[in-house]
Amino acid sequence: MAQLNLIGRTSDEIGSLVGPLVDRPFRARQVAHWVTLRGARTFAEMSNLPKELRRILDDRFSLAEPEVAALTASRDGSAKYLFRLDDGASVEAVAMPEDGKLTLCLSSQTGCAVGCTFCVTGLLGAGRNLAAAEIVGQYRVMARERGPNADRINLVFMGMGEPLLNRIEFGRALDVLTECVSPRRITVSTSGILPGIRWLAARSRRPKLAVSLNAPDQARREQIMPITKRYPLVELMAELRRFPLERGRRITFEYVLIRDFNDAAEDARAVARLLRGIPSKVNVIPLNEDSVWLPGLREPKTATIEAFGRELRDAGLTVTVRWSKGRDVAAACGQLKGLHQLAEMRTADH
Repeated sequence: MAQLNLIGRTSDEIGSLVGPLVDRPFRARQVAHWVTLRGARTFAEMSNLPKELRRILDDRFSLAEPEVAALTASRDGSAKYLFRLDDGASVEAVAMPEDGKLTLCLSSQTGCAVGCTFCVTGLLGAGRNLAAAEIVGQYRVMARERGPNADRINLVFMGMGEPLLNRIEFGRALDVLTECVSPRRITVSTSGILPGIRWLAARSRRPKLAVSLNAPDQARREQIMPITKRYPLVELMAELRRFPLERGRRITFEYVLIRDFNDAAEDARAVARLLRGIPSKVNVIPLNEDSVWLPGLREPKTATIEAFGRELRDAGLTVTVRWSKGRDVAAACGQLKGLHQLAEMRTADH
């Protein structure tokens, strides 16, 4: 009989699976606690369980995480993980420590079908959805290796894939992750998948929402984000105005600045008009250049970036200019899987 993986399952689900094997109900809760909150890697380390129960659990179940195929350290302290999955597919994720905190950038798919033209991952094409165990597994590995001394761990779904196109498995992963990480410390980034935004709005425990905006008008947004043709900007903004926000929460708008395309002062003023009335903050992200995958696209000059941020602030918006971490190892926003794909292509040529 194939072993069932307990990773990617909630405490209640683990309790239901383990319940028939234990003599007292609290034993099932102990197992769930070891898996979901203590991150146990083996049943042998569940020291408060009887040895015979640990043996039975080891026969029936597994605690399988994605394999770390490669680990690349950046000069800024961040680390890029290449995870190899059971079917041979792979994903990348990033751990970013800063001031005692640890931010983990997780992936939800093995590729991305959205196809944003400024994103290497998108240009590499669609892949499959990740299972809940594969999503939660990324968190477990990086939190264990990078976060033992972190005062706080934040999760951002800004890695490979569009999470709101993987709602079933991504939703299951969220149910597990929110048992150990507050939804207030989890951010889900979307390109604007309207059914997905409505799905997220209906959840009882909602993470924070981030929307990849990148242009203040339909025409230019279509140029760099083809998904805009299916989910027009006017409909996206209407949906975001209806999105339920808890007290003190805001929607984050991510705006990748591309030289001579969307970086003018008037573009900033147009963004401010577009966001008027929405509790929001804007992350201005200078383009992470890639001469191989993104030829011709350039990061704006520093003065232009600073001027863009000033225009938004002068319009009353909360703004952060986000200089991406891990750029030297292609671990920054929009770069994931690019170097690995190049290496595979070169290997295939020889």
